[in-house]
Amino acid sequence: MRETLQSLQRQVVRQERLAAVGILVSGVAHELNNPLQAILGTAELLERRRELSPEALEELAFVKTQSGRAREIIRNLSRFSSQQPGPPSLVDVGEVIGEVVQLRRRDLDNCAIALEVSINTRRQVYANFTEIEQVTLNFVINAQQSIESAGRTGGRILIRAFDTGKKVRVEVQDDGPGVSAEDEAKLFQPFFTTKPVGKGTGLGLSVSYGIIESYGGMIGHQGNEWGGATFFFELPVSETMTRPLAATPASAGAATISDDRPPVLRRPVSSGI
Repeated sequence: MRETLQSLQRQVVRQERLAAVGILVSGVAHELNNPLQAILGTAELLERRRELSPEALEELAFVKTQSGRAREIIRNLSRFSSQQPGPPSLVDVGEVIGEVVQLRRRDLDNCAIALEVSINTRRQVYANFTEIEQVTLNFVINAQQSIESAGRTGGRILIRAFDTGKKVRVEVQDDGPGVSAEDEAKLFQPFFTTKPVGKGTGLGLSVSYGIIESYGGMIGHQGNEWGGATFFFELPVSETMTRPLAATPASAGAATISDDRPPVLRRPVSSGI
């Protein structure tokens, strides 16, 4: 009972802090967006001047590149502060995973990373397709970057979707170096990242946390038998409509895997803020 109470208290504190951060970043994003648009517009106008030297044009290109990166950060800030930007509908997670596979197939092939897919659910969730795709895509990109950070050739990623009670669970498992103990508690904090400067904003997992939580789901991390990391989310199923089990999307460089073992649920990592 004491552990349950303490867990609920931590959840309340986390919710309050996330709400406060959401209000803050919403205001910051709005205030930064206007001057940033002015900078980009001015840079584009200057580029049209014929008298500019190649060196000046190169500097302007640099300004535009960095401004574009800042704009992406602002877009992520806005996403983090937004509770539900799009209307929800019935979503087939198998279709979401199929879209993600199509988006990442070529890049993973180029990196010699085998992508395996296992879809073992017929049930749908009530959410926004694009948002769930964003969360899954973020997991896959993080898995790829984790493998690449080990400095070795090739790797392995597994995307799984299956039923667990009254929820659908999606996992992205990799054989990278995993998450260190000191970083585990900070994974879902805004702006926390282990990537090199310029490779990430540290908002991907925070945004994903907000998306999944807004639909009454759970998101977390655990180690796996490959020695890498498994990121997962669970969403409540919608029993109003089910579809036949679709064929698993073709894997990239590996055979399709089917795994009906019951999931081993471990504690989800808190947002830590």
